[in-house]
Amino acid sequence: MNFKAVSAAAIAALALAGALLALISNAGILDVSRLAQIKEPAYVTVSGKVAAVDIGSKYVVLRLVGDNGFAVTALINKTTLYALYGPVTPSSFESVVVVRGLYLPGNDTIVVSAVLRGCHSAYAQPAANT
Repeated sequence: MNFKAVSAAAIAALALAGALLALISNAGILDVSRLAQIKEPAYVTVSGKVAAVDIGSKYVVLRLVGDNGFAVTALINKTTLYALYGPVTPSSFESVVVVRGLYLPGNDTIVVSAVLRGCHSAYAQPAANT
C-alpha cells in the first residue's frame, strides 16, 4: 500500500468532513418568513415572534410570525413538552422562540420536535422524567 496515497486520501476525507460540518453549522436559524419559499415538507429550525399561545389537551399551539408577516402554526406535543420542561403556561414563552421540526407547507404548520429558545420552562425546570 502506498503511504502517500493513503495519507492524501485521509487528508482529503478530513477536509471534506470539515467543509460539511461548516456548512451545516452555518446553515443557521431561518426566520419564519423564509418558510413561504418552501414547497415540500422539510425539517427546519426557525425563529419567530409568538403571536398566540393555546394550550390544549394534547398540543401546545404557537402562532409564529416572521419579519414580513408570514405566519405558521407550531404544534408541540404537550406530554413531551411537560416531560422535558415541566408545567407550561402561556407566560412560559418569550416574545420570540426558536423551534426545530417538520414543516408542512400545505397548511403552514411545523410539527415541533424541539423548542430551542424562548421557553422559560426550558431553563427553569429540571426534567420531569429522570
